[in-house]
Amino acid sequence: MLRSFFNAVTGMDASRFWIDITSDNVSNVNTVGFKAQRPLFQDVISQVTIGLNVVTGTLKSTTYGAGVVVDSTQKFWTIGNFKQTGMNTDLAIQGRGLFILKDPITGASFYTRDGQFRLSRDGYMVTSGGFYLQGFRLNEKGEVVGTGLESIHVQQQLPPRASGQVNFLQPTNLNAEAIAPTAAFDPNSTTTYNYKYTISVYDSLGNEYQADVYFKKEATANRWRVFILSDYDGDGNLENLISNAYRSGFETSGGNTYNYQTIVFDPATGKIDQDDTQTLNPGFQAVTLGSKTYFFLQMFDTTNLPTDVTTGAANSLDTSSGGTLGNTVEGLTTVPGMILTLGDEVASDTDANLIQNSYVNQFAADFVITLEQDGYAKGDLIDVYVLSEDGSVVGVYSNGKSLPLYRVAVAVFTDPEELTKKGANLYTSITTPTILLAGGAEKVRSGMLEMSNVDIAKEFINLITAQRAYQANARVITTSNTILDETVNLVR
Repeated sequence: MLRSFFNAVTGMDASRFWIDITSDNVSNVNTVGFKAQRPLFQDVISQVTIGLNVVTGTLKSTTYGAGVVVDSTQKFWTIGNFKQTGMNTDLAIQGRGLFILKDPITGASFYTRDGQFRLSRDGYMVTSGGFYLQGFRLNEKGEVVGTGLESIHVQQQLPPRASGQVNFLQPTNLNAEAIAPTAAFDPNSTTTYNYKYTISVYDSLGNEYQADVYFKKEATANRWRVFILSDYDGDGNLENLISNAYRSGFETSGGNTYNYQTIVFDPATGKIDQDDTQTLNPGFQAVTLGSKTYFFLQMFDTTNLPTDVTTGAANSLDTSSGGTLGNTVEGLTTVPGMILTLGDEVASDTDANLIQNSYVNQFAADFVITLEQDGYAKGDLIDVYVLSEDGSVVGVYSNGKSLPLYRVAVAVFTDPEELTKKGANLYTSITTPTILLAGGAEKVRSGMLEMSNVDIAKEFINLITAQRAYQANARVITTSNTILDETVNLVR
């Protein structure tokens, strides 16, 4: 029997397989994140005869081919076009990474380029198949907490948080040209202080209270007194939110005692003088967290309580609405209370004279005071969005808070051909990928989807080529059959 019969059959099979792959590509032209494929053909050798020409000393060979086989398929990992959708939870990756998914039933991991996510009834970011999108949890500062992957979960209701930290915001400035008042501090007399700022603080139930922050320049150059007063227990008397244990001093007027803390500025730079401020304040703290050292003044805690300005007695932290005042600050304090943050610097800085990143400065310019605090009332989720670039998932709540919750994780494979298609736009792998935070080379684009990278024009050309190859191989069989007929007819 002629070899050409069998060779042609393998050619027809390979062409048919190519048409199958091409048809799959064309049918998925609108599938989000789909990667086109191509067949990899290999020739087959049945016999090789090698001979030696003894006169010339050269080798010659005769090769008998056995047709063609399809070795495997190869995916095109080029990035498809991005399509804007307007959906906050639609995501696309600008890079070679894939989203990481987890099956909530089996715990198995899957990977995908399909970024069509939505928020489930339970608050998880899921695919249409119910798989959970994976990411790294963030604290309220947007810093990654821990190293483990978690299913991204958006709280539907944000419980209230008691205030634990009051923080100066840049650019805050105390006017160096201000005149130091000579009279004893009295919150009812504007001539006894230089500036007043009012901030809201919250108790454990989310009730809001007013706290007044007063700034008074001292006769000693570059020194300021800070008074913080509130009537959080509703007894009609003001309370010093700076406890007796943490005050650097006090002033008395009208039979009332007002505690204060002292901030000292460096005359050359206008920044806070770390060494002198620490010397004057028993409540001065420097805590290293990660790569930074944070500087703050402890105002009060559950052991060292606020005091009534009239009686001088220590108050409980119970508020007029039945909640409690004070909270811990993640990484900085372990006992509920309240702190006033002054600045930070890199942990490797050994200069004890200045707080390098001083949140409040003293320059010869107008007063600019801005304070924020970390407490809030209960809030209900009204929106969720994902920041482009770094993939931070942010929840927006009815209490006005926008909290970073997670950062999307991205899996990067050295050889993406290790991925095995599982259908539903999913891949699995027997190898462990590199897990990265979104951002850098693997940027996340919000409100967009990556479309299929199938090129219709090229696929039509492939169809024509495969069809012609199939027809040519069929013609080989016809021709071989004719030759066999002629061979049989020789004996007639």
